[in-house]
Amino acid sequence: MSIDRSAPAAGGAVPGWRVISQASEKGSAAHNEDISGTAGSCAWIIDGSAFFSGAARTIGESEGAWLVRRIDAILRANPPEDLAFPTWAEGLERQLRQDYAALGEGHPEREAGEGPSAVLGLIRLRRDGDACRIEGAVIGDVSILIRNGDRIERWTDPSSNPFEARTIAAATEDGHLPGEVISPKAMAQILRNRRSLNRQGGYWAINPGLSWRAGLRLFAATVSPGAIALLASDGFMRLVDVIAHCDEDGLMDAVARLGTAGAIAELRRLESADPLAERFRRVKIHDDATALLVTPEPRDNQVENRS
Repeated sequence: MSIDRSAPAAGGAVPGWRVISQASEKGSAAHNEDISGTAGSCAWIIDGSAFFSGAARTIGESEGAWLVRRIDAILRANPPEDLAFPTWAEGLERQLRQDYAALGEGHPEREAGEGPSAVLGLIRLRRDGDACRIEGAVIGDVSILIRNGDRIERWTDPSSNPFEARTIAAATEDGHLPGEVISPKAMAQILRNRRSLNRQGGYWAINPGLSWRAGLRLFAATVSPGAIALLASDGFMRLVDVIAHCDEDGLMDAVARLGTAGAIAELRRLESADPLAERFRRVKIHDDATALLVTPEPRDNQVENRS
């Protein structure tokens, strides 16, 4: 599998994606702020968050859930099958800024970096002779794992890692209280982290109040038609990154054997056995966990799916 660190301009067209397995489960918080989906030659994973001061601008859902639903709707209505990813991101950035401004009518202005944020992994298929070319764009700590034969490649954005480490340190300093979703110290650290959002030397996420296109990471791989791609939120990737229940190869085996829902069930079992985060250091006892497993398929056989 050849990997390029920047995706070239779009080429000729496309098979679509066949969804093998797809699941999403909310974590300890009130709302699931993850979503995944497919449309045309594109597949995506989106993981939102909504940490800010003041009252929410949404009713019945968090602002993070609102943001990921809005991005999902834009992707579903007009997937970027032919646009270069940076060009598509420019339009998305402009649209979300307008949408969030409308959502905020009658509310006070917020500090830069406040309001909802989302991290995104987006892939699309291009035909490459008898093979397939997968082009990817990632911003934030979602992961895309591509298995092609006996090789696995992981695409992600590690920019948030040092900031997440500070939040975990704050969250576990005094230990978790039963029933507490996020400790006050962890929340204070999250708000401090936001001062570094979408700045050089900081970390990157989609945010309707700050430009984020400079943080988009581009990838590409040429693979066989039998390749499998797993798109996962960081809550799902805890199986590898936090609990170390398996490595990336083992995770791909697990979702092939158990399905994505079965893998989430195993994750929840392991998390529940450590209810105060004493063994596995983390901010929330259960984070939203979402995964989408897909493989190339001729366009005329494609069935859309979502969670």
